[in-house]
Amino acid sequence: MTSKPHVVIIGNGWAGFTVAEKLDLNKYTITVIAPIRTIQYTPLLASAAAGLFDFRLAEEPVRRRTRMGLSYFKANVDDINFDEKVVHCQPALDKVAGNNFSGTKKHRFTVSYDKLIIAPGCVAETFGTPGALEHANFLQTTNDARLIQQRVLEILDAASLPGLSDEQQRNILRIIIVGGGPIGIEAAAELYDLWNDHMRFLYHHLDGKFSLEIHDVAPTILGQFDEKLGEYALESIQSRGIKIVTESKIEKVDAASIHVKDLGQLKYGMLLWATGNGVNPLVKELDVKKTDKLPRILTNYQLQVLQDTKDEQTVEDVYALGDCADIDGMSLPMLAEVAVQKAEWLAKELNRYGQPQRKFRYRETTNLAYLGNHDGISDEKRTGHSAWLAWRSGSVWYWPRSWRRTLMIGISWLFNFVGGRDIARKW
Repeated sequence: MTSKPHVVIIGNGWAGFTVAEKLDLNKYTITVIAPIRTIQYTPLLASAAAGLFDFRLAEEPVRRRTRMGLSYFKANVDDINFDEKVVHCQPALDKVAGNNFSGTKKHRFTVSYDKLIIAPGCVAETFGTPGALEHANFLQTTNDARLIQQRVLEILDAASLPGLSDEQQRNILRIIIVGGGPIGIEAAAELYDLWNDHMRFLYHHLDGKFSLEIHDVAPTILGQFDEKLGEYALESIQSRGIKIVTESKIEKVDAASIHVKDLGQLKYGMLLWATGNGVNPLVKELDVKKTDKLPRILTNYQLQVLQDTKDEQTVEDVYALGDCADIDGMSLPMLAEVAVQKAEWLAKELNRYGQPQRKFRYRETTNLAYLGNHDGISDEKRTGHSAWLAWRSGSVWYWPRSWRRTLMIGISWLFNFVGGRDIARKW
């Protein structure tokens, strides 16, 4: 009896998770290696942080009873031997029952593959700003969303304590968001809605003191949109009292303030860092062809990894997709839609032919952003309530990878509409 080819998938994000779900278990043995056992529905994390639904609805486990032939290791891949077709792994675990899994090399292990799919994603980009990693909140996982919600509640409770001056209260209630892209803007929008529609009624004594401030090093926000849409977004956001500081050069961060060139020290109660993607450590170390700016693995149109040579040779049986990769000559955006389309295409090709026979073609999708107060923009030139509806419907119908999540998110919204969010009940 011939054994099935072993497909090893590095990463459990939009690309890795989708490939793992779509590959035929009757044809392949599948192993997923990733530090997080669930896919993180990143477009839903800001909503979860603002209490629109439970955190667990913003993720989906790679393990399930309908995929019993799939194995998962909670680990990071830190090296790949392409010649021997082996990946080297370090467990992504703390001490368990006296075993120090991640602190030593004792528990390192290797996994052999017949086909390898590299999709570890990217890491948070801080541009080396001192103190950012230590003191800022991020928004990449459900745990990040949980910490943000906890921090919001903490600053509201802290500002409610007796004996504080007006200035102290305003500093505590200032939320600074670094990053004027969709993640930062949508986080600001969701936090604005949380305060304006709910929390200000519970903390009425703090009304007028809570503030949101967005900083970006670029001259404009939402630079991936048309200039007029960017101008509309800027005007809409500022009309809600949210301060936007462009060309803001943050020199360092400490536990209670950011230090901005030309502006000096700005105190905060919570700092949310949403500046985009940095290179994954594994990708940085791989000896393959990469892009120049942010190092991303370059592939051909069959998503096969290219060797770092002039003759465009590929690495045998190795594919790369998601934010960590790009197609040579295409320069596709680092979006979930791109990762999902590549993953679905690659799984279909492998299921049909054993290796890709055709060229991948990206289908353009609508780019949307939420601005708060039921307002949004779409690169189809839509603005206002209709763009918000398109953005919100995508949260229900497109992003969840299972009908259960879609149903449960819809039910959560209904309960929120009737009785308020769990962190701000109406009754």
